[in-house]
Amino acid sequence: MSTSESDDAQPWRAHPLCAGSVAWPSRFWGPESLDPTAWRELAAGLAPDTEIAALIGVLERARGGEGARTVIDVGGGTGLLTRAIATRFGRCVVVEPSAAQVAGLPSGLVAVRGRAEDLPIADKAADGAIATWVLQYCDDPMRAVAELARVVGERGVVAIVQAAPDNDLVDIYNDEARIAGEAPAHHGFLLAGAADVLARAGFVVSMEKIEITLRASQDASAIADTLSRLHFTGHPRRTAMIEATVARIASAIAQRGYLRDHGVLLTGRS
Repeated sequence: MSTSESDDAQPWRAHPLCAGSVAWPSRFWGPESLDPTAWRELAAGLAPDTEIAALIGVLERARGGEGARTVIDVGGGTGLLTRAIATRFGRCVVVEPSAAQVAGLPSGLVAVRGRAEDLPIADKAADGAIATWVLQYCDDPMRAVAELARVVGERGVVAIVQAAPDNDLVDIYNDEARIAGEAPAHHGFLLAGAADVLARAGFVVSMEKIEITLRASQDASAIADTLSRLHFTGHPRRTAMIEATVARIASAIAQRGYLRDHGVLLTGRS
């Protein structure tokens, strides 16, 4: 499947977790860039417990409730999720294209270099495959989803996390993208397409919301700086991005004391 929307994905657009505050795109807007240093700064303020618990719950239901034995984690982030899964299930292999990201993973984790669109994993070799906040960075997100489906065996699970419609960080990204002259992100587009790919591969698909927060451990200007560097390091208009997003960030902090990084857990069961 290409990065444009297929006719079969249309029904998933009606799902409330695939909605968004921007118009539905006709094609993928990315891949987005990612600065590893800014990502680690951001991750330090995230509260991952609900996301980890939700993913472990999905993996525990693999193999008819016996639990996953081998899990593939596409992208590795900070490694916190991978380490939690490896502790619970015994073997979790990170597939990551970036040498800098691999170098930043905690010691003791198994990591191999590879791209989401071409996983260096044999067919049906895993009981679970996860990709959390990864699809927006792929050259071809739907090919990556097809690869997740390929490496999962009978009674296995695929778990994908992307942003929920009320995600503050996506709204901030879209403010920045507008200043950069780029198309806005729409994670519901990715979720609908991924649901279609998994359903056509024979998986039973479901979605649920995960509430994830970004603690306001810094002032709004510092957070705006980190978020601008996350995707637009070196951009000539980054200062304008910071100025445009500070008020939104300060308002969220004043109202709630945190920013919403709420996600959607898309699960496919074979």
